[in-house]
Order: sequence, then structure tokens, then C-alpha cells
Amino acid sequence: MTGRDTALSEHGLNRADERVSQVLPVPTPGAPPAPVVPAVERFVLGNGLRVMAIPRRELPQVAARLVVPAGSAADPPGQAGVASLTAALLPEGTARLTAVELNERIDGLGASIGSRAGHDFSEIDLGSLGETFEEALGLLAGIVTDPVFPEREVERVRAEILDALDARLDEPANVADDRIAMAMFGANHPYGRLPAGTAEGVRKLRRLDLINFHADRYRPDGSLFVVSGDFNIETLRALLEKAFERWEGRVEPAVYPEPRFAPLEGDSLITIHREGAEQAEIRFEGAGIPRNHPDWIAASVANYIIGGSTITGRLGANLREDKGWTYGIRSGFSAGVQPAGWSVETAVDAAVADDAINEIIHELRRIITSPIEDEELERAREALVLSLPRAFETPSRVVARLATQEAYGLPADYWETFPARVMAVDREMVRKIATEHFDPARLARVVVRPPVGPR
Repeated sequence: MTGRDTALSEHGLNRADERVSQVLPVPTPGAPPAPVVPAVERFVLGNGLRVMAIPRRELPQVAARLVVPAGSAADPPGQAGVASLTAALLPEGTARLTAVELNERIDGLGASIGSRAGHDFSEIDLGSLGETFEEALGLLAGIVTDPVFPEREVERVRAEILDALDARLDEPANVADDRIAMAMFGANHPYGRLPAGTAEGVRKLRRLDLINFHADRYRPDGSLFVVSGDFNIETLRALLEKAFERWEGRVEPAVYPEPRFAPLEGDSLITIHREGAEQAEIRFEGAGIPRNHPDWIAASVANYIIGGSTITGRLGANLREDKGWTYGIRSGFSAGVQPAGWSVETAVDAAVADDAINEIIHELRRIITSPIEDEELERAREALVLSLPRAFETPSRVVARLATQEAYGLPADYWETFPARVMAVDREMVRKIATEHFDPARLARVVVRPPVGPR
């Protein structure tokens, strides 16, 4: 989860630049350029699958993503990890092609297909050339609708996941991430554990569990297909109807337990002494908001001010630029169907860990109690707006951005109106977010550090 170019002088100017700047008027920066959001064609297939299509004929390539409500939030009780294992095994053989045959066909088309499970959704990505898209789409459809989950591949992938879960414990940063999530959500909430599940849960899974999960959760009515690139809309519609003609059924949204976000009493610091730790990994986490919450944009601006930028954010300016304690410190709201977390993360030398924690607390209190400066508010707003055009530069980026929009139920004009809504965020909106989400008294804290005493 994070040197630096040397400028010609302290301000990045040489002497000639300084003399010119004294003669010529300094131009007034204009408003950030509005992003060009591509036009989206929306339609629904006969089986209920929602489609968002964005033709871009200038490049001979196509990117697509199928989003299915089959994330780890849908893991049945006692089967933590079944969503992840199911998603990982989708490309390992279908009713018509073995895993080897399937991979040979994909490679022969110059295509790529990948699948993964997150907390809320599972996603299957496709990349292909425009001229091979029809055949690649047929392979994707077979992977989604007719996987066979061969016993041999189940055992192989299960072993890989168990090895990864075990190896994860060797990294103090991972230990800190996992422990802070559990501290805030608890082990029974999907956001409190990895989408990959737990070693105990993965060991118990059987092939029949994957077959049943796929039958229950991989259905077109409730899923989403986003595609961008070199195609014709009418031709695309016909291709999709044919590819998914035998896929049917609908799925109910996953049921989430109530998160246990509550004011934390007293000293909430959890300290873990870990052999092999060279630094202290520090995490803070508290209540977040759903991705479709009306305050998300204001929250993004507030977060940028406190820690969205490693250098100009208040946390970075203090711990990195002023103190020199860390290479990077950042904060962020996690996107989720339900309220996910807001977190701060950094790594510092163990000798200054306690001081770093106190400085983080100081900055969190200060953003609640002290006025927001005009310059930092403007910098945060402009940074968010200026980052948006890059999100629509390639078909794969277009697909990722629009899949987020539709999957989380954001308005149809979300990205078109994004710049204006960002620029409308004011100090009081930032203060409201800071008060509700950055208060240290409401944040769990974890530090993973080297053992005390001789080593």
C-alpha cells in the first residue's frame, strides 16, 4: 500500500528565471480543464444483464469488465474464502475446454482474461484486439457460465492461496493492515478480513462449495458488463446476446452484518511486537462512508488536505517533510457498498514510533479545530479535478471508472458533474467531514514494531 528530483534552486528557478519573473506579470491560473467524459450507450440484454458500452474506434483494441455481486460479503457462514477461490478458478477449465486449451486459445488471440474477488464484487476482465474480440468474448462467456472447477485445479489453487495467506504474516505491514481491519469491523464482517478468506475457511472448502456458490451468485440479472474500444454498438449488442444466450437467473444483494463502528473508550492502541520488523508500522482506522454517499466528494477533498498527498497533505508535511521520519504517509476512504473505513498508514523508525503517533493525533485534532487555509483548500480541489482526465485516457481506464460508477449506484452524470461539485466544497464541508471521521477518539490504532530488549 507508498527519491526526489533536485530542483535548480529552492523554488525550482534559476537566476535568469528570477529576473524575468520580476519584469513580467505573473499569470493568474485559470479554472482546471473540464474532463472529456465519453458518451455511454446503456442497454439491457434479454437475460437482464446491464451493459455500458463506450465505442472508441481510434485504437484497434477492446477492454471489458464483467462485475458480479459475488464478493466475499456473499461468503456463506463457515466458508470464508469461497468467493475468492471460485473467482480464481473460473479460467481453469470450462465444459468445452481444459485449462491448457483455454489458455492456448486466449494466448493465440493476443488476449488476456483475469478474474478476482473483492469484498463487494467479483470481476472478470477481458483485453483483446478489436479483430479478435468476438472470439475472446466467447471464451469469457464460457468461463463465466460453464466453469467446471476441476478437482486437481481446486487443490492447486487452494494450496497457492494458503501459501499466500501464510507468507502474508511475514510482512509487518500486512500484519498491521489485517489487525486494524479486524479491530474496526470484527472477524464476522467482510470488511474485517481479506477477500481471500481465512486459512481455516479455505482448508474446509470443497469443489461442491464452489459449484454451489457459482450457481447462487453468478447470474446476469444483478451483474454488469462494461466495454470500451473498437466496436460498433449494434454489432456489440448482437454479440453479447449470442455469447450470453444460455446464461439466466437473478441474484439478491448480499446481506452485510452491522459494522461495529462506535466511540472507542480510553487508550485504543494495539501494540504487536514482531520478529523481523525493521520499522514500526502504524495504522489508524475509523468509520468511513458508502461509496455512493452524498458526502463522498467532500470527504475526498478533506482527505486530500489531511493525507491524500504524501508531500502536501498535513500529515506528510509534518512527518515526512518537516520531521524526516518516513518516506511516505497517506490516508484514504475505502470504497464499499456499505460504510467501509477511513485509515492512515505509515512506517517509521521504531525509535520515533510513539512521537509519530502523537504527531498524527495532533494533526487530526488540528484539522478539526483550526481554520482550513485558502491555499490548501484550493490545492486539494484542483488536484482532484486535474487527476480526472487521466482516468479516461485508455479503454481499460474508461471501463474501470464507469464500472465503479454503475456498480456502486452513482448518478449517470457523476463524472460529468464531478469537477463542479469538487470546486463547490467549502471549509465548513471539510470541517464536517473532519469532525465526523478524523477524530482520534473514534479511531482504532495499531503499531507493529520490533520486540523490546536485546535481539
